[in-house]
Amino acid sequence: MFMKKRNSLEIFKSVVLALFLREVQTRFGTKKLGYFWAVFDAMLMVLIFAGLKSAISSNSMPGIDFPVFLATSFLAFFLWKNIVNSTMNAFSANKALFAYKQVKPFDTLVTRVLLEMLVSAVATLVFIGIGLYLGLDLSVKNFNMVMLAVFWLCLFAFAVGLMSAVFAYFYEFYAKVANVIMSPLMFVSAIMYTVDSLPPILREIILYNPLTHFMEMIHGFYFHNLTTQYVNYEYILYWTLIPLWIGLFFYKRSEKRILMS
Repeated sequence: MFMKKRNSLEIFKSVVLALFLREVQTRFGTKKLGYFWAVFDAMLMVLIFAGLKSAISSNSMPGIDFPVFLATSFLAFFLWKNIVNSTMNAFSANKALFAYKQVKPFDTLVTRVLLEMLVSAVATLVFIGIGLYLGLDLSVKNFNMVMLAVFWLCLFAFAVGLMSAVFAYFYEFYAKVANVIMSPLMFVSAIMYTVDSLPPILREIILYNPLTHFMEMIHGFYFHNLTTQYVNYEYILYWTLIPLWIGLFFYKRSEKRILMS
């Protein structure tokens, strides 16, 4: 009998599936209640900030439940942050697997993006359950556009993660700087407020941050009382395509070095 030779796409899918199951086992399988804690960590942050913000200024956004507003913000931000951090460390964490010729460094990036999207989806479902139980207003103005914004955010995160993975693998200093920048980003990305609520000078400054545009896009299409007037789609398209091109360019030039190192 002759075995059918698999094409590149079939090999890629098989490798990603195997790596995905390995990542799930490595991340959650060795810990008791690992899946629970993966969701609980994100939800705890959402609930803490939602509680604090609603207690301090519960009437600053008429017609919008603050817990829902902050939950959409934090879930989106954590998704972006976790994808970037996870992919940035993918090459060094899976170095031993590169001995198998079927496994390429790029496969590990795709695997980690899919895992973070799955964890975020589960966390979102848990929040929806809590929101329904508490009687919060979870109605969505335009579900399709919200999903488009989320998937675009994931693509942006993948682009930044790919670029960062290559640079961080060869320059340890890059990873340290990137980790330092992550925390302040949470406060300058329109997570706990809207761009429209800021003074004009601060509004102009914060709009240089591409994450602000993604948050405004998600909020504007989710909540009936908010708009997307400050979203510059051309700006975030450049911020998606340029890091993606840079990442692919340097990855292609460095793939053999990564495999042999």
